[in-house]
Amino acid sequence: MQIRHLFPVFTTAIFGISPLASAAPDFEKDVKPIFEANCLRCHGSGKEKGDLRMHEKELFFKGGSSGDPMVVKGDPKASSLIDRITLPPQDDEIMPQEAEPLSPNEIKILTEWVESGAEWPEGVRLKTAKKVLITDAIPKGIPGSTVEIAKNIDELIKHENQNRKVEKADKIDDLAFLRRATVDLIGRIPRVQEVNEYLTWSPAERREKLVDKLLQDPRFTDRWTVFLADTLRVRSNATGGRELLAWVHTSVDQNEPWDRMAQELISASGRTTQNPAVGFLLNDNTDPMSMAAGVSQIFLGVRMSCAQCHDHPFDDWQQTDFYEMASFFGKTIQRQNQFARTTYTTEQEQNRVMWPPERENPPSREEVEPNFPFELAKFDKTPQYIARFEKLRAAEVEKLAKKDEGVDLDSLIDLDGGAKKKDDFDVLAEAKMASKDLKVHQDLYKPSELRSELAQKVTDPRNPYFARAFANRVWAELNGRGFVMPLDNFTEYQANSHPQTLEYISREFIASGYDMRELVRMIMLTDTYRRGHLPGDPGATTLEKAEIAFTASPVRRMLSEALFDSTVIAGHLESKKWRDGENVRVVSRQIRIPLGRQELTPNPEEGGAEMAMMQPGGNAAMASAGAGYSLEDSIEIDFKKVLADSAAQEEDLESMKAMEDAKIEAEKRRREAEEAARRRQGPQRYQLKTVEEKLDDNPSFNSTMRMASPAPADHFLRVFGQPSREGLGEFRDHSPSLRQQLMMLNGKATHEAARVGTLEPLFAMLSVENPDLEKAIKQVYLETLTREPDAEEMADAKAILTESETPLAGMSDLRWALLNCHEFRFLP
Repeated sequence: MQIRHLFPVFTTAIFGISPLASAAPDFEKDVKPIFEANCLRCHGSGKEKGDLRMHEKELFFKGGSSGDPMVVKGDPKASSLIDRITLPPQDDEIMPQEAEPLSPNEIKILTEWVESGAEWPEGVRLKTAKKVLITDAIPKGIPGSTVEIAKNIDELIKHENQNRKVEKADKIDDLAFLRRATVDLIGRIPRVQEVNEYLTWSPAERREKLVDKLLQDPRFTDRWTVFLADTLRVRSNATGGRELLAWVHTSVDQNEPWDRMAQELISASGRTTQNPAVGFLLNDNTDPMSMAAGVSQIFLGVRMSCAQCHDHPFDDWQQTDFYEMASFFGKTIQRQNQFARTTYTTEQEQNRVMWPPERENPPSREEVEPNFPFELAKFDKTPQYIARFEKLRAAEVEKLAKKDEGVDLDSLIDLDGGAKKKDDFDVLAEAKMASKDLKVHQDLYKPSELRSELAQKVTDPRNPYFARAFANRVWAELNGRGFVMPLDNFTEYQANSHPQTLEYISREFIASGYDMRELVRMIMLTDTYRRGHLPGDPGATTLEKAEIAFTASPVRRMLSEALFDSTVIAGHLESKKWRDGENVRVVSRQIRIPLGRQELTPNPEEGGAEMAMMQPGGNAAMASAGAGYSLEDSIEIDFKKVLADSAAQEEDLESMKAMEDAKIEAEKRRREAEEAARRRQGPQRYQLKTVEEKLDDNPSFNSTMRMASPAPADHFLRVFGQPSREGLGEFRDHSPSLRQQLMMLNGKATHEAARVGTLEPLFAMLSVENPDLEKAIKQVYLETLTREPDAEEMADAKAILTESETPLAGMSDLRWALLNCHEFRFLP
């Protein structure tokens, strides 16, 4: 007998069900609401998952493709319905699959209904019931501080957990909070100096003071750029990807509101050198269907893509809804400037989105009229959170207006034509240039009225999806899971573990002006964030229930970038930790000596060897290294330089526009002639030679937070879960693997971090005649695990140091072991 078949038996035992126990449930009052709220999303009219339809009596009792009877009247144990709803949550066959498991009371009602004869009155049809948001517990007043918001969040979670029987974990201690918060906010473990400073603060103020300090740390920008790059699917090797990544980094650094970022990304036009946000559209090659699916899933948390080919099987989205959404992008096209070798977006007159779909081979097709399929909320009176948002934005506009009023034009323009001061602005010349630039840009890079309209609708504070989707993502980033899972699968039927809590957080996020730092702050200050893990082995079901209720924290491994950077911090590898010349060794390597090129007869149909070497979108440093590219390199990008170089390139292109057509054509032909001549020379020939050289093996590592991303497929970051960012719905993979273990056991970063350099504090402690082993051991524990060892750990560590050839060699072994323990990789 399969284990799952025991669950109906357990259900009967638990609830004491018998025909005489109580009156049979009323179908319309008790049973029908359960089916409508939980089952018809997959088994309603036109939705036949497993060939089972439940909206009509005859179809329900007919059952599905499995052949098992849905209901055997009077016999719950033989009924497939009861079998499936009582399976463990982790079972693939549990019903419902697209929502939370039924509550014990709902299971009791359905079981009693089947046992009493499963009466279904004639003529009663079921209709899909949407989840109705109840807001009775949401505070009505305006909170006086972020701390108050955090307390309200905790109270709402407690309120929505009141009918759940779940285990509750203790709060983590202060040092564990320091480690968790530092890794979450700035992507690395705390240094010993930061631990000591933290412990000097008043215990009552530590959490809030730490969070505020971390929010202002420069690495907050780096770490949360990684978060947004995952969300937006930013790929450095895609067209415009480097500029887009630099733009995201700058936006986070300047605390650009999320709604304004979204508006720029959706409505951008032109070249990435002039408008880096265009890279978001180029990522989907300006395909209307891909962009519609991307915008709805990324910014609204809704998976509309299923409706591209047919009506959505589990939601209300019709295929026409998807086409109307895609039509906002229908006039946007991507152009390639062959001379300047740049890609840009502009607008055409005709809309490419046509109805009916082409694959249906209709006799005629018409352009689809754009329509936003998401309903904006309507209010008799403006809610206080939207009023606060509008007041905040009005104050910003007023501040800018006052700033502009303070400019004295006479002080900016030399009306007499006299000598200008060094810092004066030539306003007239600037105005002429701007006018000319505007004309050129409007001719080439037409702005999109449709996408601007869509951007406003997507980010409208009356659109509940926009704020909820982002708040849910940030909550999950800090707490291990969202209120809605998967994060990008919001529907009006999908289970939300804490709907009032998410609604309250979303409202306060709107009221803050879509301030991401403020959103992070309100979550970080909750007691919910401080929850630890359930001790021992509570069992999968108990653990899952507690994590869904946020009464226990899921076990979370550091992000791959944070894990690498923390290894660097623990091992003092941010800068060189050895004196010059202390680690010189002789290495052998092969070099290629050029022997000249072989003359070839031109063949336009065959690419030369050099042509084959140039792979589109590759990182130059990685390509030149070939197979020897280090799987743990961390080559930083200077984001400011990327944008500055783009601006310089823009100026060069503008100067090209001023050239006469004849000159441009002549320059183009000259380049083509040079390229043809180079190709005729054929591939370069080389001779391999082995040489020996001395290498001062004294490495240091940059932060992986600022690397071109995603990293190559075999890189440390990808092995530890960094996504490829190729498609929608791709999240970080936190599952363990043998390759991860091997990289930590034998990898260069771990090896170098374990060695004790002569410039480290540990070297000074251990190189004396009678070293203080306890002090050194406490130091390495603080550096690696952000805590001191207990008595058993101290004894074991002392044994390692004393039994080794030297205390320094023993310390290297100890640090290597600490870097490879679970406690180092996983958050407390």
